[in-house]
Parts: sequence; structure tokens; C-alpha cells
Amino acid sequence: MNAVGIIAEYNPLHRGHAYHIRKSRGRGGFNAVISVISSNFVQRGLPAVADKSVRAAMAIESGVDLVLELPVVFSSHNAGVFANAAVDILASTGLVSGVSFGMETPDLPALSALADLLNEEPRSFKTSLKKFLREGYSFVQSRSMALDESVPGALDLLKSPNNNLALAYVKRVREKNYNIEPFAVERIGAGFHEEELPSVTGNDIGAHIASAAAIRSLLCAGKQDERDKQKLAYSMMPDACAALLREAWDGGRLALGGGRLWRAVRQALLRAGAEGLREISEMGEGLENRMIAAAWRSESFESFVESCVTRRYTKGRIQRHCAHLLIGLSHEESRAFQRSGPAYIRVLGANETGRSLLALMRDTASLPVISRAHVPKGRPDVLSVSGAAKMMEIEHRAAELWEMLTDRPEIRAEARRVPLMAGKRR
Repeated sequence: MNAVGIIAEYNPLHRGHAYHIRKSRGRGGFNAVISVISSNFVQRGLPAVADKSVRAAMAIESGVDLVLELPVVFSSHNAGVFANAAVDILASTGLVSGVSFGMETPDLPALSALADLLNEEPRSFKTSLKKFLREGYSFVQSRSMALDESVPGALDLLKSPNNNLALAYVKRVREKNYNIEPFAVERIGAGFHEEELPSVTGNDIGAHIASAAAIRSLLCAGKQDERDKQKLAYSMMPDACAALLREAWDGGRLALGGGRLWRAVRQALLRAGAEGLREISEMGEGLENRMIAAAWRSESFESFVESCVTRRYTKGRIQRHCAHLLIGLSHEESRAFQRSGPAYIRVLGANETGRSLLALMRDTASLPVISRAHVPKGRPDVLSVSGAAKMMEIEHRAAELWEMLTDRPEIRAEARRVPLMAGKRR
């Protein structure tokens, strides 16, 4: 088996994702695709529109052979933490020889140069970084400007969220000296955060690809009984994925709209207070007071986030703090997880080819391969001493919280969750 790895959220899986999966399989003679996908809270700090089992099924239907979970302690984190853990999981399978990612402007030589600079952290870079941070810029913006002083053009390259994630993937591969070759696939269609709908005329495939953000926006509008918006959202997805999403919708199994989320976040904020917020993962000094003040006066989650955003503190960071507050991820725990990395490889789904990969991983995997988020009796001590039990505890908590954001929550769904085993060898 010669597998290519893809790191994704599929929130939800749209035609651009399907295009990326096809292009990735066609590169480098790969005959299998392994995808690591986010748990029920995603990198922007928000609940996924559909749970990880539904998104894993979408991936299998779209050409992925084996779907693995990125635990929530990593999936709801900044780009560096997110990428490091996902790349580590791919490498730990022992079967992945390439990692494929989408970029607006594919430029692997430039990414490699920037990744090496970040791994080396020369004094001139650190001095520039501190200067921009003192001036009040966010960490991501400060880092981009500091890199631009050493590698002109870096600032323009890193304006895109996808290019930033690509840099994080390449940085981790080179930092750990993994025998994994990065591949960039040029993104087509709508941009990462673009909510404007694409044209539905013409022969250009990119003209028919909406972003996941646009599809989520349509679904939220459809939640208000605008059925035409709901149908339009489905039309922007591969048929099989649209059918899965429609089934989840009909079953009340989507997390849509911010009303329930805001009630949960506001309650948690007011209960924790500034002192409690200081213990939350990566909380910036003074930000806790701003968040508490905003919680008292804001009427919606969106207005709360906007009230907290500054040049230093981005929308994504505020949302991630809220996610960490909800799931109870402390700064101390978060840093411990970052030091230790993923404690296990959890399988969310596989087709026949994926099952062959799992059979091979009995000999090749460097981490325990599990199908459920609990420590089975009789397993080696590695699952007990590596932080796995705590990682799983938070995973269960996050899954239960996600359930409470749906119309029809399934209590203890995570405890019963088993991998999807379907499909034929591709």
C-alpha cells in the first residue's frame, strides 16, 4: 500500500473536497487515501455542522479509504497545534508516504524555506516577531510580517488560511524529519471563508464549487423554514454527501444556528468569571475581563465574538477560547497534550481498502489503534500512562456538548460510536 494522507474537516464535504481527494489519489502513484478529520469541534472553535461519524461517511463516499479522528484537544486549537497532531497521526500509521493539502497559491519551495526558518527561529526573526507583538498585532499576523522581513513575499503568501495551514503541515514534516512528501493541490472555486455562491453556468469546474462556509450559511438560513436555501446547499455537494447531510437534517442531527451555543457559552462564562477563564487553554492576559464584560451585554454569540475581537485577538481565537471553556480544557492540560502528542489512532470509518490498511497497521503503527474512545481492559499500559484516558474523557465531554446543540440529542452517543465499515476496494 502506498497511501497519501489528507487532513480535513469536511464541514461539510463539498465538491472542492471531492476534487482534492481525486487529485491527491492521482499524484505520486498512490493507491490509498487516509484522512484525518476533526472531532465535533473544529479548528475555528465552533461545533461541526454534522458529527464526526456523518463526516467520516461523507469522506468514504467521496474516495477516502480510511478515516481517522483528530481528537478534540487538538482539532479545536490554533493552526500549529491542529497541524502538528494531524501530521503526527498520519506518520504514526507507518503507511503514509505523502500528505496532500489545498493552497490558493501552491509554492512548495517557498513553504519549505519558511518552514525551515520557523524551525530554526534565528535571532533576527524572534526580534521581529516580538516587535510586531508589542505593537498589538495577532500572533499569526506578527509571524507573517516577521517572516516577510526574512523572506520577501511571505506576507502575501500567508494571507490565506489554507496557505497558513499548508505551512504548518510542511513545518511539522520537516521538524520531525518524517519520510512524508508534501503535495499541494491548487484550490479552485470559492475561497475558504467566502459565503458568496458560485455561478452554476459554464464548463469551469471551479465555477460550480461553493465553500463550506457558504453551505453552512445556506443551511442556517434553511433552518428558518427557507427550504429553497436548504435545497441549494445540497446542490453544492456531491450527491452521496448531500443525501447523508439531508438524513442528518431530517433526524435533527445537525448543530445549526448560534442560539443554543450562545446560551451554553454565556452560562459557562458567567459561572467561570474572570478567575476561572484565566485557567483556560491559551487565555491571553487581560482578555478574560473583556470576555466577561462582553458576556453581560451581548445578545448573541456573533455579537459577543465581535465585541471581543481586537487587532491582537482574532475571531478564531475568541471562538477557540469558548470551545475550550465548554469542554473544560485547561492551559496546563493543553500544554501537556501538545508535548505528548496524540496518544492513539482512532478509526472512524473504512472501506475494503481501508480494512486492508488497518490489517497492515497491526505491524506498522507506532500508536495503539482503537475503535472506541475508552481504555479497554487488558490493553498495554501505553493507553494508561500516555494521557489517553484524559484525552478520551474530554472527547466524551465534547461529544455530549455537541449533542446538546442539536434538535434531537443522542445521550452517550460517543460511548456507543463504532467505526463505519463499508464500501468496496477502490
